[in-house]
Amino acid sequence: MVEHRNIARGVDLHSKLQDTNLPLLGESRAWTQPVTLGLRMSCVVAVVLAAVVATQETPARAESPKKVFGLDRVIAFNYLGGKYDPKQLRSVTFIEPTAPKDWRYWTPRGVATAVGHTWFDLLRNPVDKAVDILANGDYGGNPKPVVSIDEFGFDYGGETDQKAARILRETKRKRPELGLAVWEMRGPIPKVLGDAYRDVADLVMLESYLKDKDDYWFVAAQVQSARIHGVLPKTIVALGIGKGGNPGEEWARTKEELEQQVRFVRMLAPEAPGIGFYSGGDWPELVAKADELCSHYADLPTDGSKLPADVAALGRFFSERHEKPVLVCSPMLVEPNRSAADPGKLVDPKTMRACLLNLGDRDATDVRIRLRNPKDKGGNVFAEAVVPLVPKRGEATAVLPVTAEWKVWKTWEMEVQGTGCEVRICQWKH
Repeated sequence: MVEHRNIARGVDLHSKLQDTNLPLLGESRAWTQPVTLGLRMSCVVAVVLAAVVATQETPARAESPKKVFGLDRVIAFNYLGGKYDPKQLRSVTFIEPTAPKDWRYWTPRGVATAVGHTWFDLLRNPVDKAVDILANGDYGGNPKPVVSIDEFGFDYGGETDQKAARILRETKRKRPELGLAVWEMRGPIPKVLGDAYRDVADLVMLESYLKDKDDYWFVAAQVQSARIHGVLPKTIVALGIGKGGNPGEEWARTKEELEQQVRFVRMLAPEAPGIGFYSGGDWPELVAKADELCSHYADLPTDGSKLPADVAALGRFFSERHEKPVLVCSPMLVEPNRSAADPGKLVDPKTMRACLLNLGDRDATDVRIRLRNPKDKGGNVFAEAVVPLVPKRGEATAVLPVTAEWKVWKTWEMEVQGTGCEVRICQWKH
């Protein structure tokens, strides 16, 4: 039985680090607590927990990027919408999705291409069927075929993520020459996918669609997870240009904001092979600006010297060493365990899976986590657990049994406390 009276309500990162002017983070996300994340699950008191941990030490930041698809740099332009002709691009080295035959145009120009495929039929079919779909796809006779999978990363190592990892491994085994480029969504990479990406993926693309600096904690957490699992040398951050596909969803809307995001990524991930962009609408001036920035991406400073002080401070917070355990988590980084048969269905008995990052040089032990409905929805705890260990400079997934009804989705409150730990709970601000 977990004693609850010492569970912290969270630490306000902004007030804690006022001397560094560290910004409140998140498009509707901020480093504050309590944090809300609403899930439709609940929890009473049973506090059984399972933790999945990554034990790898953080790779040295000085590690040189390995070539991906034979490229010195991966400058990716993905899903360019509107009237912008990708043939105008000067910095591009990887483009997707393309028609199977398009490699004949791009390959002589030093650009790798990928045929796109969504997760829909892959994750709703048995593993062997999904593998056949990928291995036997139409790649237009490309001698170096690549498939870009949109997208994996559903439940922080739950049933769906485990299935996705099996699909990747079996596809590479069945067709070794097929390049696997994977979109990773919903934040940090869980261990089961990190292991699969490290072993068989050729390129990992992090969905990092940011509006402004209030969102930057999210990409910093993504990059740190890729570093933890040793996949950053073949991982790129993909920034969003213009507006997103959902009502009210906005990404970089000005050249100045786009440039700041690019510079921040360069600071965060100097060992990454490059950067990418997603533009689903007609934003020709911003696409052209991204192209111009990437023409000298490798020359951008990696020390944050050209960034605002608060943005650079955030980058250093994630990348520098911390003597004691420093836990980073968010109500946004919680998902239910989703069924291997269909990600749209949940596994019974229902559990919530919460991603935890430890930035410190010491293990975090006996980490207590609660998810609570907001006060206007009753204020009751609906899921809770104790994580025995979040390893130093590592990650863990807390498994929280749901014991009561959750009445919101990703707007629940999150309470976290670890022995001798500093806790940073992040949330979308808007």
